[in-house]
This record gives sequence, C-alpha cells and structure tokens, in this order.
Amino acid sequence: MKHPTQPSRAVRDGGRHRWTQRTVASAVVTVLAAAGGAAVAQASDGQTVTSLRQIDAESLADAIAGRNIDVLEATFTGDDVQAGRFSGLGDTGLARGVALSSGSVIASDPQSPDDVDFTRSALLGPNTSLTTTGDLGGEGSAELDSLFGATNYDAAVLTMEVVPRHSRISLRYVFGSEEYAGWAARDYTDSFAIWVDGEPCSHVPGTSDLVSTGTINETTNSEEYVANFSGNDPTAGGHDTELNGFTQELTCEASVTAGEPATIIVAVADTADGQLDSTVLLARDGLTSSRDKGDGNGHGHKGKGNGNGAEPASSRGHGHWGWHPRAV
Repeated sequence: MKHPTQPSRAVRDGGRHRWTQRTVASAVVTVLAAAGGAAVAQASDGQTVTSLRQIDAESLADAIAGRNIDVLEATFTGDDVQAGRFSGLGDTGLARGVALSSGSVIASDPQSPDDVDFTRSALLGPNTSLTTTGDLGGEGSAELDSLFGATNYDAAVLTMEVVPRHSRISLRYVFGSEEYAGWAARDYTDSFAIWVDGEPCSHVPGTSDLVSTGTINETTNSEEYVANFSGNDPTAGGHDTELNGFTQELTCEASVTAGEPATIIVAVADTADGQLDSTVLLARDGLTSSRDKGDGNGHGHKGKGNGNGAEPASSRGHGHWGWHPRAV
C-alpha cells in the first residue's frame, strides 16, 4: 500500500460540484425551511474547533499521541477546513481530540470568499440539519478506493509516523455521519479506515468487518450505534453534535515492532457522491503503546505499578499538552 508522504491541499474541481446523483427528501427540506433555511447555526457553549487554518498536521499528531508514543512527523492531505482539534464534544464519548471530516469541521464565514462550499460545521452541535454537506470539490483517497472498491471524494487523510515504545499500539476513535438519516440503507456508505503499517485495523468489535454506516447502524451491530435524530427531526436526537449518528467509542489495535517507526493513516471520504459529511474523531492522548503478551523489556523503558508494562504518564515522549487522566 502506498503511503502519502507529502501534505497537499485539495483542489477545487473547476467549480463543479457533485449534486446530481440523489435528491434530498422533501420532508427534510421542510425541516430546514422551518429552521431558517441555510442559516448557519452557532456552536453550543463550550464547543470549539481549531482547524488547520490556524495549526498544522504535527499539532494534530501531538494532540493524539499519548503514553509511550513518540511522533516523528505528520502530514495531512485535504482542505484545511477538513481537520482540526476539538473540545467540548463529550456527548460523542470523546470530549477532546482531533476531527477529520469529508466536510468542514468549522462553520463558514459569510464574508469569506473561501467559504462558499460549506455552511455549518459537520461536527459542532446542536444537530440542526439531516443533510449537512461540505462539497469541497476535493480529490479522493486511492487507499480508500482500493479498500472499498468505490470512487470517493473530499478525502481527509492524516498520516503519522510514530515510534511506539512497546509492541502493541492502540488508537481510540468514534466514527459519525450524516448518511445515517436513511441514506446508508441506499448504499451511500461513506469510506473510512485506519491503517497501521498498511494493514486496516478499524474493525467492528469481534468481527473482520470494517467500520462504516453499513456495518454499524440501527439494525446491524446496533449495540455500537448512537442515533442523533428521530424521524425527520434532527433536533430530537439529544446529543450535542451535528452528526446524525455515530459509533460508540471504538479502538484500533495492532502489533508493531517496539522502538521502530510505524506509519498510521486515518482517512475519511464521501463515497458515490460528494454529499453529506462523514467525520472521524480521534481521542486526545488516544494513541498509546503497551506491551503485548510475552513482551520482554528490550528498550529500557520500565513501567511502574500499572501491571501491563506501560510507562507512567510523565514518560510521554512527544506533544505539547502532556497527559492527564480523564473520563470520556
């Protein structure tokens, strides 16, 4: 599998947008009209997102990196509004961390000529629309195309090269989407995956199925699904995020070589057309390394008192925030 090595900005597709493949249901349009049409909702109190307009990809990696992980480098491919660092999203199960979206993680600035392809944030609550769409005209991901066999658009791809101090790596995440309002049942299942050294590891717990709106929803693996709407009412979900639905907190786990660089790729994209956003949330300090069963202590890092060989919080090797225990 070819790994992206250089950051790039998505190129607008000559001003052409992909809005012809499906029509939004009239009942949804009625809800939008009653809510004021295209008016941009403000984020709930305490919710913030800082996009790549203000920070860089390494800042995203620093936010994700937790115990026993050293970040060597990070790159992002996509539009700079498609990724950012968030806080105040406790209703998703992950209060703080990094968001990657096929839409925009921030709301548009009505005065900005750069913000013509999106209106509201795909992430920040409350849920005011069942059809939040940032149709950015961006390119797809070859990795997602190869994995799912479907053309994709507006890919947001974060690539991190890290050094785990032990032989097991874990990454906590939540996947959410606007496609949950009935479109996933019509095969509009946006593409998402996490790879560790070229191997996918974002699987539905206890299965070999990759996480998507088609494999976690109200009827399939429903114990892992959280709905955030009812009928055609986006405000009836009760969870303070724009996402129509999202997974419970999940974990990507993989074996790696302790002390050697490992490449982690996280990618999300629209599939079949450029409409309706999907978003993956990565937990702050959620990328960690621990000893696998049978590990020796070949790298000189001794854990203290936690019973699994992981180092104490103070040994974290990279990042600007440090590590603090928290409930999410």
